[in-house]
Amino acid sequence: LILSDDAGYADFSMNGSKQFPTPHIDSIAKKGVRFTQGYMTASVCSPSRAGLLTGRYQQRFGHEMNIGSHQPSENPEYIWLRPDQVTIADILKKAGYYTGAIGKWHLGELPKYHPCNRGFDEFYGFLGGGSSYFLQRRRNATYKNFKKVEIEPYLTDAFGDEACAFIRRNKSRPFFLYLAFNAVHTPMMAKKEDMEPFSGIKKKKRRTLAGMTLALDRQVGNVLKTLRETGLEENTLLFFLNDNGGAVFFNASCNAPLNGKKGTFLEGGIRVPYLIQWPAVLPGGMTFEYPVSALDVLPTAAAAAGAPLPKGKKHKLDGVNLLPYLLGKKSGRPHRTLYWRRGYQAAIRDGDMKLIRLPDRLPLLFDLSKDISEQHDLLLEKPDLARALMKKLFAWENTLTWPAWHTGYFWVKNNIHLYDKKYPLTQPGG
Repeated sequence: LILSDDAGYADFSMNGSKQFPTPHIDSIAKKGVRFTQGYMTASVCSPSRAGLLTGRYQQRFGHEMNIGSHQPSENPEYIWLRPDQVTIADILKKAGYYTGAIGKWHLGELPKYHPCNRGFDEFYGFLGGGSSYFLQRRRNATYKNFKKVEIEPYLTDAFGDEACAFIRRNKSRPFFLYLAFNAVHTPMMAKKEDMEPFSGIKKKKRRTLAGMTLALDRQVGNVLKTLRETGLEENTLLFFLNDNGGAVFFNASCNAPLNGKKGTFLEGGIRVPYLIQWPAVLPGGMTFEYPVSALDVLPTAAAAAGAPLPKGKKHKLDGVNLLPYLLGKKSGRPHRTLYWRRGYQAAIRDGDMKLIRLPDRLPLLFDLSKDISEQHDLLLEKPDLARALMKKLFAWENTLTWPAWHTGYFWVKNNIHLYDKKYPLTQPGG
């Protein structure tokens, strides 16, 4: 399971980028399945990871807000992925898989919330939400299991190298690897040699992003190469996703043709690159057009591994096993309805209709089948439909619990005004 961080939807050559070649990431789509409507469960880092690793809407267990330095009365004792939630690592470990996590955790920084206490046998990375890519400028500690270590190489390279080493060490037994790159999250740092091919990009931040993306793609390629060299590629189920929409103003990413960015429930905040490869089972070069969710990763992986799912109401999954849909055993939509919420800001997609609820204005209503860029608000044309969607959203909210912590003014201020901004809806030039 490979995750990139804050990458723009448009910043992959498979999605039409003329500036950023990503041949290795693209190869996953060529050998597997590309989902054109893949969604995360949140538009910011920590909640999206909580949903991804549990297969449940994170609002069901209070992990609704981001973990960061802008929470009122922040206390790390109470800001975490709740211990009673079963992770994908718990499930696969119980089924006999050796489990490893590499990269960004962002689900609790105290020892009791450490990845090695959440189903992972190994951890190599950092516990917070961000890190410098170079050792001499690094403030957040990096760890090998519970021990602090100094990681010398450029961090994206270090995580890729460790992933390859993990695969080689465990090639003779079943394993699950969660490789969560922090690329291309800020701070904007790239190796000089990675930026050199992009001298034609005038804006420095965008040029730096190009170098960071090159490093990300290179290390994904190294992981794929290691799977081939160890004879594991054919029977390895591999996912590639991004944790939320591109951060746009912060890291110069582009989400075209999607409107919005990280932090919003516009498509640019929640629709992401979503790929699956399993050469021995799934056809290559397949495109799946219906909406899918990061919630689906856990049940799909568990089904592939023959691992039983946890029982009981508090462990009931919201995700769907995608394999029957990809193998032609089921048809239609895996999800009729998808939901998002962070505080009063919320959204519902029902079929192709999407409603966004905001605290300071009327809701927004879009038909995504005709308006992927969300430029034509249909609220005044279809008020009855908007009421029905709002009612369905309220019904879902009544199944949730209260947030375990609340976001601070920084996130409130920096999220609501994002709906008033203009975003590029076409690809940057070559």
